[in-house]
Amino acid sequence: MRIVFTIGTSTGGVGTHVHALARDLAAAGHEIGVIGPAATDEHFGFSLLPGVRFGVLELGTGIGASDVALIRRQRTLLRSFAPQIVHAHGFRAGLITLLTLRTLRTRPKFVLSLHNQASGQGLRGRVETRVETMLARGADLVLGASTDLVDRARELGAQDARFLPAAAPEVRHVSAEAAAATRAGLAEEFDFDPGALIVLAVGRVAEQKNYPMLVRGLARLGEEHRQGEIVALIAGAADDEVLADVRAQYAGAAAASAIPALHFLGPRDDISELAAAADVFALTSVWEARALVLQEALISGKAIVATATGGSAELVGDAGILIAHDDDAAFAAAVAELAVDPARRAELGARARARGAELPDEREVAEELAGLYTELVSAQVG
Repeated sequence: MRIVFTIGTSTGGVGTHVHALARDLAAAGHEIGVIGPAATDEHFGFSLLPGVRFGVLELGTGIGASDVALIRRQRTLLRSFAPQIVHAHGFRAGLITLLTLRTLRTRPKFVLSLHNQASGQGLRGRVETRVETMLARGADLVLGASTDLVDRARELGAQDARFLPAAAPEVRHVSAEAAAATRAGLAEEFDFDPGALIVLAVGRVAEQKNYPMLVRGLARLGEEHRQGEIVALIAGAADDEVLADVRAQYAGAAAASAIPALHFLGPRDDISELAAAADVFALTSVWEARALVLQEALISGKAIVATATGGSAELVGDAGILIAHDDDAAFAAAVAELAVDPARRAELGARARARGAELPDEREVAEELAGLYTELVSAQVG
């Protein structure tokens, strides 16, 4: 089959997912094209993949007059690729792709993947709902990265909406000796006791991740649950303004009372080692579809404390402690429980590892998607 993926600006899970799909489908013998911003290609290296062609389309984030030029550019690219399937990832890529396809005489099948929840309020929220509805009804197939996204697409009138998970990431095996060395290195760098309970959060310092809730939870730990030394680490790139706000919030809390230490590690390429060294994995997000970092925590066998939003609850199940969104008291209570109960941490870690072993890998997800494409193309021919 001839398949084209369209993707917007990405440095995280969506780009990782599309990269794996393009690589594995090309390896299976399909003709693959990827259309998206040059920066996205630079970050993920789509154009370096064997059998994959990349076309530059500078998709921005806002709707405006420049969209006319984007539609013309994408139409030219699609004519050169001549795909049977066009698969857009996300609202922005989906909108431009749908508008482009409406200008073509011979239209390929249109697949839309939803990876995030629309969160606008007021006028923006009404506009987002109109775009969501147009996309849901205009796609031949809508794929949701979590079941709530699938339900939303069906509510908005999708003719065919199904769940397709983002594949589990590859997690490097880390020996006990290497984990201990990582822990010792962190303790030396940030001046804490190597025996402290390490709570690790992985993800960009951005509003979606709700690190202010994590800070409030840490403050409660200092005031209400003094159970030995606890240190929190956040690994990931940062939106500068959000990072400044979180740092200021933490400084204010630390000035008012005792609070566990919090350190920002910045972008890291040793997440597997950090996960192995940590005792508890924390995810405080406002919403997640099927977070890759949660899958990494499951595969690594970590006790998890996560907000039960989006697809997180169905992903974690009984392999962690699930709390309500923005509930810092529940977060503090969960971490305090795990801090004094290593047997409970071990139990949750074992459950996590078992669930992690059942997660589909990138090849399996690509094969499932290829089956869906075949179904669509066969229906068109019939």
